[in-house]
Amino acid sequence: MKPTFILALLQHGYKVRTSTLYHLLKGKRTSSVLLYGFLYENLRFFQFTPDLSESKFNQLITRLIEQKLLYQTSDDKVQITAQGEMLVQAADKDFSQIDNYRFGKTDEAIWRLLQFTVQVVSHLSYVNKAYIPLEQSPLYQKQVKMYIKSMPKSLLIKNVKEEWHYIFSCLGRKDANFFAQQFSGYERTGKASFQLMESRQKAFEQFLIKKAKLHHLLFVMEQLPERSFLKRLVAPLINQNENKSMAETRMYLKTESSLEILAQQRGIKVSTIKDHLMELALTNDFPFERFISNKTGRILAEQSKPYQEWEYRTIKNIFPELDYFEFRLYQIQKLREEREYS
Repeated sequence: MKPTFILALLQHGYKVRTSTLYHLLKGKRTSSVLLYGFLYENLRFFQFTPDLSESKFNQLITRLIEQKLLYQTSDDKVQITAQGEMLVQAADKDFSQIDNYRFGKTDEAIWRLLQFTVQVVSHLSYVNKAYIPLEQSPLYQKQVKMYIKSMPKSLLIKNVKEEWHYIFSCLGRKDANFFAQQFSGYERTGKASFQLMESRQKAFEQFLIKKAKLHHLLFVMEQLPERSFLKRLVAPLINQNENKSMAETRMYLKTESSLEILAQQRGIKVSTIKDHLMELALTNDFPFERFISNKTGRILAEQSKPYQEWEYRTIKNIFPELDYFEFRLYQIQKLREEREYS
């Protein structure tokens, strides 16, 4: 892992605990870790480096502190220094297209499915059955067969071709070529992704580049019309990135039941329902007004920004009746509004 990557995650400038950042990168799915990711706009790096050891991570943080790229506060928090900020800017790396929270769990499986689909449709268009399929696993074989049988072959070939042309036009020439050159088909063998990258780039840098390009591709696919062949093909795998239990809570949310009844219907604790709702509030359309009382709204409206620096304990000392769940939802709501209009 490159030091500039860690510095980029701390470029927001706030004082934070590095232990929570480590848990975010590892993929610890707790409300506090996910909230951290949201507050400091790092949620897209959730479970980005699941194999990273805590000792190696701490060694890297210590080295950055020794190099005066990070400053360690008296309460064991860290903050990027002006020198660290300059290093990040000089590196000039853009991670904005990465969204591991939305796509990371299944992005590689989706790309393999897409490559396999292109191969099958390509040979189908030339009425050629004498080829070695890229995938032998039932996971890919069954899905492709099911969708191929869902429409006439001529229409399938036409739709897939048109959809890829549209997707590539959205990606831009460079990224379109990156994916197109990896496709295999009739009388064509695709290249591996590393063959299309500069040899001087280190493994982690290639990993970042590949992730960014792939997640941009998946984002574009999600914008396709609902009945698009490729969108329907990848949607089940994209949805696997969601917390299944949280997704069930979202369905129950439509009933407008109380939290207690919701928990009883789900057979889980109220605290678990609240965790699900807080996670839903981070990225989904959410009925904030349903769960934040007017009293809580008035109390928190008096607090000064930035919202990232709000501490529940501090405000609760002034207003003992303040509810933690409502406090966090209000904080999330205001930050989402702020980012939407910035």
